[in-house]
Amino acid sequence: MHKFVSLFMGMTLSFLSFSYAQQNNQQSPENGSIQGKLMDEQTNAPIEYASVAILRSVDSSVVTGMLSKPNGDFNFPVIPTGKYLLKVNFIGYSTVYKAIALTSKNNIIDVGNIKLGTNAKVLAAVEIVGEKPAYTMAIDKRVFNVEKNISSVGGTATDVLKQVPAVSVDIDGNVTVRNGSPTIFVDGRPTTLTMDQIPADAIANIEVITNPSAKYDAEGVSGILNIVLKKNRKAGINGQVNAGISSLGGANGGFDFSIRREKFNLSLSYNVRSRKGSSKEHLFRKNIGTDTTTYLDQYENGDQSRKFQYGRIGFDWFMDNRNTFSISTSINAGDFRDDNNLTLYNLNTGKEQVRYGSGVDNDNHNFRNYAGQLGYKHTFAKQGHELTADFNYNYATSNDGSDYSLQYYTLDHVAIDTPTAPAKRYAYGGGNTTYVTGQIDYVNPLSENSKVEAGLRTTSRIFNNTLTTMGLNNATGNYVFDSSLSNNYHYKETINAGYISYSGQLGSFGYMGGLRGEQSYYSGDMTSTTKSNYKISYPISLFPSMFLSQKFKGDHELQLNYTRRVRRPWFRDLLPNLNYTAQSASRGNPTLKPEFTNSFEFSYLKDFNRKHNVMVSLYFRNTKNAITDYSSDTTITVNGVAQKVVLTYPVNADTRNAYGAEFTVRNQLTKDWDVTTNLNMAQTKINASNLQTNLTNSGFIFFGKINTNYKLPYRTTLQVTGIYESKQIMAQGERAGKYTVDAALRKEFLKDRSLVVSMGINDIFNTDRSINYTNTDYSEQEYYRKRATREARLNVSWRFGKIDAGKKKENKKGEEQGGNGDF
Repeated sequence: MHKFVSLFMGMTLSFLSFSYAQQNNQQSPENGSIQGKLMDEQTNAPIEYASVAILRSVDSSVVTGMLSKPNGDFNFPVIPTGKYLLKVNFIGYSTVYKAIALTSKNNIIDVGNIKLGTNAKVLAAVEIVGEKPAYTMAIDKRVFNVEKNISSVGGTATDVLKQVPAVSVDIDGNVTVRNGSPTIFVDGRPTTLTMDQIPADAIANIEVITNPSAKYDAEGVSGILNIVLKKNRKAGINGQVNAGISSLGGANGGFDFSIRREKFNLSLSYNVRSRKGSSKEHLFRKNIGTDTTTYLDQYENGDQSRKFQYGRIGFDWFMDNRNTFSISTSINAGDFRDDNNLTLYNLNTGKEQVRYGSGVDNDNHNFRNYAGQLGYKHTFAKQGHELTADFNYNYATSNDGSDYSLQYYTLDHVAIDTPTAPAKRYAYGGGNTTYVTGQIDYVNPLSENSKVEAGLRTTSRIFNNTLTTMGLNNATGNYVFDSSLSNNYHYKETINAGYISYSGQLGSFGYMGGLRGEQSYYSGDMTSTTKSNYKISYPISLFPSMFLSQKFKGDHELQLNYTRRVRRPWFRDLLPNLNYTAQSASRGNPTLKPEFTNSFEFSYLKDFNRKHNVMVSLYFRNTKNAITDYSSDTTITVNGVAQKVVLTYPVNADTRNAYGAEFTVRNQLTKDWDVTTNLNMAQTKINASNLQTNLTNSGFIFFGKINTNYKLPYRTTLQVTGIYESKQIMAQGERAGKYTVDAALRKEFLKDRSLVVSMGINDIFNTDRSINYTNTDYSEQEYYRKRATREARLNVSWRFGKIDAGKKKENKKGEEQGGNGDF
């Protein structure tokens, strides 16, 4: 670890030294600089964000380019000596060319104020659309524009992901893509946050990368979901405020605010959200004994309360045209409470009730997450040649508590008091997590058709958790420590990685090959169990990737790619903490190993006049040591008393194979109506013969989603999303299929459309639920879970800006000393 960190820091310092040397060589005889200012010919106002390009005189090829700054300035500090054409182009203005000759004697040229005149023909033909499409597809990535999604306004990242084509989200917030678990990033980096902890109003885009290259983490069987948060860098003062209410008794509010000057950008954001709801659970289990069969019929109903807060402040320093430094910090807080009433019935062989139990199962949880990011980016003189480095720090704390009681009664409502009844216990505890990431990436275009990319990365996560459970001793009437439901757990994970890739192009044929190496180390220690500690050190694993693409005339493309992926157990998968309710229990598995997947994908993308897009992908995934849930009939000791339960925990099955096809079609049917349809079909087979003789399960599954947007009169938009998910295959059973429908309306007010009112209804038919069927040698179980998902939300947002923050005062003293001004 120390060697890797030393290498990481050494590489960073070497690149920074090289960058500094590059800047100090700007005034060498071989290089020069070009600068100037763009102004409107009639008003003399500066023109910002105009395209300024340096072309070679001999063949008009592009050397480099930039957009003019808010004050109209542009500056190219490192240009090799020679003859060039300066090209200025901006919509609504006539294009301007200027000939420039840089020599060793005259290597600093100021072209002065370039005045642009309006082009009447261009202005007459221009139609300003000003809207990004809701969903864009490329051969390697698909991007979902959250701003265009109405149904998720006022919700969380979970609500957003439910709207993204190809993404499936269950009622617990578990995310899958193509029936596999993806890695979820925030701004391209790992996160300690769950999807319910990220407000939807803070998200700009969702990027879906189904088969990532070597540049990305190898973690994630079905690729990467990257949540891109909003970062406002518009000139001047800009912002947005929003507020909303929910039919379930929840509310939300927040603001985004930014100030952008020439060299600085400051952004602030804050969101608060509360949510209330109810939950229902029903468990029906057939217990198959050696001489008799009994049944358990269990019900759990309750109320849920959720409160979230999210705040972020970011600062960007545009040091010059080549260097940018960024720093940001965020705080995320949440408070949860679940109050549940528990009722269960014990039935005999004839399914007749013999006794019943009544009690409560309450939980509360709160967390605080503190994050900080440092970033640096250097762009070299050659276009596309850049270096980026960043450091991310996350620290989270949590507190947990629970209260459980269960009293059995006869059918005549007489309390049954035995050594095991009534059962009462309470628990308290907490924990903390430290997550640190450091990364450096380097890109160097070797020619116009080839480039090399390389990078290093290290991550470290330390997790500590304690839980103390006190159970009632019926004989003494005192509460005593219950070691079976308590823990004192410490977990550490370190992953070091490096990658290199090369890409090139031969005419319309493109190729890219890469290799990523990752080394991982895990250790865990639990003082309250017999198996108190473990250490797992995996040597360097190699993850190759290969991408081949062929473009054809008529805007269509073929691509074939291969990557090797890994899914490492998350700390909660490894946590051997026992959760017990009535006659059911679950825990983690400290012996769980990572699963490795070979992923193949063949894709075809066709664009029809930018109105219709079709993407077809055929894929195959072969997974070894597949992580899956396993249930067994066992006896556990709770508060000193033996209890027979069905225990569920994650295990490694031999293999899991999946092959399927995905179809995504986006149609702009009319100017006002677009429809995006996604369909995924797959055949899945799980082989768990290593756990139990001839234990295999297979089946055909499919998933479909349709998003449609229709622009109604009076600046109103209607959005409808429909989802259908077939049954899902598990090693010992299956999960039943389901469907949901969401709808929302959006209305824009004011001349500049800055005031927006949206109203949405999620899960209109109240059909979102989970039903699992599990079969073991000694039990058959059906488990139904339902949360309050049908929800109406009303939200109002107001966007303001651009506002001039005031002109800089003239620095006369500076002019007398050199007169460089804003340059």
